[in-house]
Amino acid sequence: MTRFRLPLIVECLLFFVPLNIYGIGNNLATGVQWALFRYQESYLGNSLILIHRDLGYVLNGTLRGSSAFSTVIWILGAFLLVAALILLTFATVLDDARPVKPAGLLNIAGGVLFLVAMLVQYGPALHSDHGFSLPIGVPLILVTGCWLVFGNFCDDEDGTVDGGDTESHDSDSS
Repeated sequence: MTRFRLPLIVECLLFFVPLNIYGIGNNLATGVQWALFRYQESYLGNSLILIHRDLGYVLNGTLRGSSAFSTVIWILGAFLLVAALILLTFATVLDDARPVKPAGLLNIAGGVLFLVAMLVQYGPALHSDHGFSLPIGVPLILVTGCWLVFGNFCDDEDGTVDGGDTESHDSDSS
């Protein structure tokens, strides 16, 4: 169980890392966005906007066009990050390495979706008439995903694989 604690802790910490610093228009609003919420300061006041509220803005038509599309992509990325956390929790509780690689792939896909959401909203330069975006935490998600995919979380020293079956390294040619 201890060999999966570090990946689980790192995955939990990803939810505390600001993923995006953004500005809307000509300083109409600025904010910091995490995976599941964002803090925004505007001329109307300060707001803490949770992800379900963003979804409500899209469903009610408050957000339209590229802003709505960007928000939906962001929500999908957040969903993948939560799914990766669930898989790593199972890996830790069950002491099973099999969910680690899929969790890493979900992290990578979620990080790519976060980046795509920013590109949809602000364009290829992450700066346009809509505002600007600085994807400060997205590279950390991608690096964590690569670590989970390519890291060695199996016990190969004793020649066993998950389930206790022994591996045969020589061929049976009789």
